[in-house]
Amino acid sequence: MSAETGTVEVGGKKLNKVEAIKVTKDGLEVWDDIFRFATADVPPLPEDKAAAFLASGGRPDELVAAARQAVIPEDEFVRMRWFGMYQQLPNNGHFMVRIRIPNGFLTPAQLHEVAAITRDHSRGFADITTRQCFQLHWNTITAFADILPRLEKVGLASKFACGDTPRNVVGCPMTGLLAAEIVDATPAVEKINKMFLDGNKEFSNFPRKFKTSLAGCHLHCHQPQINDIGAFGVVRTNPATGVKESGYGIIVGGGLSTTPHFGQSLRVFVTEEQLPAVARGVAHIFRDHGYREKRNRARLKFLVADWGWEKFRTVLEETIGFTLEHDDSITGPVHAPHTDHMGTGPQKQPGLNYVGIPIERGRILSEQMDLVATLAEQYAAPGKGQIRLSNKQNLILANIPTENLDALVKALTDGGLTPHASLWRSTLISCTGTQFCNLAIVETKQRAQRILKFLEEECEIDSPIFLSVTGCPNSCAQYQIADIGLMGVVCNFRGVRRTNPYQILLGGALGADPKFATLTVKKVPAEFIQKSIKQLVDAYKAERLDGDETFRQFLGRHTPAQLTTWLTIPEMAEVK
Repeated sequence: MSAETGTVEVGGKKLNKVEAIKVTKDGLEVWDDIFRFATADVPPLPEDKAAAFLASGGRPDELVAAARQAVIPEDEFVRMRWFGMYQQLPNNGHFMVRIRIPNGFLTPAQLHEVAAITRDHSRGFADITTRQCFQLHWNTITAFADILPRLEKVGLASKFACGDTPRNVVGCPMTGLLAAEIVDATPAVEKINKMFLDGNKEFSNFPRKFKTSLAGCHLHCHQPQINDIGAFGVVRTNPATGVKESGYGIIVGGGLSTTPHFGQSLRVFVTEEQLPAVARGVAHIFRDHGYREKRNRARLKFLVADWGWEKFRTVLEETIGFTLEHDDSITGPVHAPHTDHMGTGPQKQPGLNYVGIPIERGRILSEQMDLVATLAEQYAAPGKGQIRLSNKQNLILANIPTENLDALVKALTDGGLTPHASLWRSTLISCTGTQFCNLAIVETKQRAQRILKFLEEECEIDSPIFLSVTGCPNSCAQYQIADIGLMGVVCNFRGVRRTNPYQILLGGALGADPKFATLTVKKVPAEFIQKSIKQLVDAYKAERLDGDETFRQFLGRHTPAQLTTWLTIPEMAEVK
């Protein structure tokens, strides 16, 4: 039985399999074991298993590492997630490791080190995730004896990047830089991230993952409505003093995957000083009251849905020991367009600018990372070079003096990383897919590359359209909130069972009127998907009311039947 399914009885209490593993040994306690596994003396792999390892992409010089992985107890693979490590498909010798990067902020030295690690152990590339992290693939268990200390040395970590823990604290990649932001959340992100990591076993045994999103961005690009706890910037008039003040609203219980929920606002006004206590309190409620019997019901969103926001807020106030200020006007973000701060623009710091660089489907090569880090060192204001990862799988260079801007843009463009790429490149994101992920149904990264190439050549757009290419219902690439969401399924085509078609879902949105994308076409073979998208977008460009009508507004004023007609191409007639 999989560690993700079924229940067992421990001490007279029914627990899912992962809970039983955690009762035996906390995930944090696997740290020393990782290094022991990485250096253990083990017998060589049997010939058949060695052949399977090589056939799956393993290299002859990795056979010892594969033999070391082969003798690791199954329960320890679950615990290794507490340090960002997942077995990579087909689970016979390689791992993915996720690097936790709070708010996506990196120094040039840190990015250089990640690039070096990818060259040494991860075949020269990394994927930027929708939670502002890096994921590195092709790592062996042996490699972690080198990778983990190197990350620590430059102030990075994989701790709590995966597992039933508080995941990376995400936010607006432009935090602290935009004149229009409601509040600079940089100090709050740092405090809350440190609180989680330093808390160790206070936070190491949640029912499942716990996602925190925190920003004062006026565009609410950090997506607070789909996180377990989302703190968003608000400006209000203080009812007692009549003075305008800024602070945070709080949303709890959001999440996507197979049963998506938008979070519920607690209708409170929270100051920056109160925010860490509120985050701790929400985390403690999840730890102490979250469901642990059925793993598919173990997210905070199910508890919040059952309790409702009023009961949740009452328990939260009891947990933190003080009363929160009620404010019925704080119900959630009003504006939340699909944006990612790409291109170039001025910062609120006089004379400084940012440069947003679209990264094709979120996959970046080690030489590109080194180029970005070097250019940040060369062109940023002295001592202020900084790289920021976004939740659209792109990156931003901060603190560029105006006099250096043109030279930096030219250097980036010459290196194949132009800030002025097509809008499609800025807004198309992709999950890992069957190349590495155990849960995926379809391949995504190469398919996303083909879709992007076609759309850039054949379907120009002049306003952003968020396009998600997702390999399974778990929604790592957020297909449920995308303008156009593609989700991998299985179907028959010309009498052959195929595992590369996609469902097309339309109209996902956040903000004052949030909506999950609607399933519009059930099965489109992957090779036709870009043509379907082009037909729909061509219809939008031809029939929109005016230049200001967004793609979401266009979708909203047409019937599902009309949208289906635009998505249907003749070649799809034989799909069953």
